[in-house]
Amino acid sequence: MPAGWWLRKRHYFLYVVREFTALPMAVWLLWLLYEIKSASAGPAGYQPPKSLGFVVFSVVCLAFSVYHSYTFLKLAGVIMHLKVLDRPVPSRVIVLTMFGLWAVASLVIGGVLIWFAK
Repeated sequence: MPAGWWLRKRHYFLYVVREFTALPMAVWLLWLLYEIKSASAGPAGYQPPKSLGFVVFSVVCLAFSVYHSYTFLKLAGVIMHLKVLDRPVPSRVIVLTMFGLWAVASLVIGGVLIWFAK
């Protein structure tokens, strides 16, 4: 296949972008693990990153993470096949349920983080 095969169709391009989003997220998570290890030394030994570059990188990683999650959850109706009382659950219901659960989980995690920050 030619090197630019993924540039020919929009669908291919979005697929490759979605797969690429995992790389910056992995780098950010490795950084988080490093920060957690640094924080284990206590408040005296820990200096959180304050550079503009780190903030910009974190925002880009957040955008990639949201895009990755959105595209995956959009496919939940195709991936999952459920039956209730021997009747198939419509894929639209499965997708809406997944997005609802994502919103609830985000609110719960955000609330816990805010509560711990007090």
